[in-house]
Amino acid sequence: MAQREPLITFDDVSYRYLGSKRYVLQHLNLAIHGGEFVTVLGENGAGKSTFCQTLNGVIPLSRGGRMRGCIRVDGRDTQKCTVADLAQKVGIVLEDPEAQLFTTSVLSEVAFGPENLGVDPEEILRRARWALEVVRLSGYEDHPPTALSGGQKQRLAIAAALTMQPDILVLDEATSQLDPVGTVEVFSVVRELNQRYGMTIVMATNKGEEVAQFCDRVLVLHKGELVGQGTPREIFADPALFEQVVIRAPQVCQLAHYLAERALPLADLPITLDEGKREVVQLMAGAPAPGPSQEETEPVASSPPSPSGATGCAAGGAWNSREVAVLVDDLAYVYEPQGVGALKGVSFAVRRGEFVSIIGQNGAGKTTLLKHVVGLLLPTEGRVIVDGVDTRQTTVAELTTRVGFVSQNPDQQLFAQTVEEEVAFGPRNLGLGEDEVKERVDLGLRMAGLEAFRQEFPPALAKGDRAKVVMASVLAMQPRIIILDEPTTGQDYRGSHQIMQIAQRLHAEGCTVLVVTHDMALVAEYAARTIVLGQGEILLDDTTARVFAQPEVLRRTQVTPPQITQLAQALPRELGLPGNALTVQQLGQPIVRRARGEPASAAAPG
Repeated sequence: MAQREPLITFDDVSYRYLGSKRYVLQHLNLAIHGGEFVTVLGENGAGKSTFCQTLNGVIPLSRGGRMRGCIRVDGRDTQKCTVADLAQKVGIVLEDPEAQLFTTSVLSEVAFGPENLGVDPEEILRRARWALEVVRLSGYEDHPPTALSGGQKQRLAIAAALTMQPDILVLDEATSQLDPVGTVEVFSVVRELNQRYGMTIVMATNKGEEVAQFCDRVLVLHKGELVGQGTPREIFADPALFEQVVIRAPQVCQLAHYLAERALPLADLPITLDEGKREVVQLMAGAPAPGPSQEETEPVASSPPSPSGATGCAAGGAWNSREVAVLVDDLAYVYEPQGVGALKGVSFAVRRGEFVSIIGQNGAGKTTLLKHVVGLLLPTEGRVIVDGVDTRQTTVAELTTRVGFVSQNPDQQLFAQTVEEEVAFGPRNLGLGEDEVKERVDLGLRMAGLEAFRQEFPPALAKGDRAKVVMASVLAMQPRIIILDEPTTGQDYRGSHQIMQIAQRLHAEGCTVLVVTHDMALVAEYAARTIVLGQGEILLDDTTARVFAQPEVLRRTQVTPPQITQLAQALPRELGLPGNALTVQQLGQPIVRRARGEPASAAAPG
């Protein structure tokens, strides 16, 4: 890449928040050139959000604290500017979209910034229409932002930043709530802004596949220090680095490291899907001819399981009503007064002890569905039976003894002064004795890994730990059914797996688990069954392996299978490798066996 003039420079920058002695950024020295697309990787708490907010002067000008060193944006010292001055140069999209949305309609939200700059009204309208089309919100102009789903709110915040057409666009985990296709679309749009208009992009994210595909350079932060920088290929080629900072490399890159550890190095490190296919085909060219092709998973069921109990779940087999934890029968729901039909004739049953994921595009109706299961919404038509109780004939308070709910925004569920008080609140309101309350609190904190945080103020914790506090509060209620609505939003690789492993342990102990998530790799690893929603209707309901074997149906709801599954599906069948692998290991093991002349037959997932 041709050398450009530095647009942003950090000169020995350290920063600590007001009232804290710990520096969350430490001795940063770096330059970002005009027209670069730079991503910032690192664990939660590494300093990514702080880094982003220094670029528009919010830190330290609005947040206070102490900054050492100097940051210059287009030659101007950020500590000698105002936030308003820098806003005309630097646009920022935060991780929490609700912190940026405040007008009464989608159109007024995206028009607000240009209006305050005195942009011509016709130009404002042109920018607004373009930005809303980019983020797939055309047609929502008159909707109030409060009526949008979490992912739609995040896309609206991105559109509002795009209408400002800043020289520098900063995105702090701005795709964390987006569906897989929406994430790629945003990366693609941002890349287009970068290439067509020369806009400089700085994006904090943990999405390795998209980083590898779209970005020029990667900065890696660990405990506030810059511990690595280079091209995506250079960064992902160093397994020791991403093990140190616990970031997720693209799955094709993980596969390459898996094979190298077993003395089967690929000729070149792949970091994109096409490169992964090329390298695996080349590796297999020297392998002995495969035996008869392995039988893979059976075709996806043409219709979802009946909620009546007459048929089983994806695996088949008769149910009786006592086995059903959740029954959704011809459920329809319309949001008033907008008259928006969020769910249309949704029917399924969940067996006691199942682990089920629910996936689909932003606005597909996933959160609306979960709110019916916990009684926060009641059906417009149809019925929902939870643990044998019709949600229309009980109260939310009574359902909380049966169903634990973790929302996608943990801050909406936190209110106590300490973690211990937060976790004790539910059991205490059940009228339990203090000894029983203490036992439940201890159990919840232990399972969530929060024993050392008993006396901490919950809002002061990192987002990953705040989500775990909500998990611990739910565990203390000892419900038979656990509902997780996007529990890994904004989480890093470690935090996502810690939360899912808690759910997995509960499942092993007999709990029924329903999880809504946009992270298809987590779905593949943890959920045996997957329900796919699209525009308020069920498109698929089957084992996860058979669901991911229908990419053309998934695309209708903006979902793509995990990258490793896409690779398995793209490889030529004559290689004798399973086309239905869900994890790196499920594809890596057969490759190793085939390369060594052994039968490639592993039990097919699903």
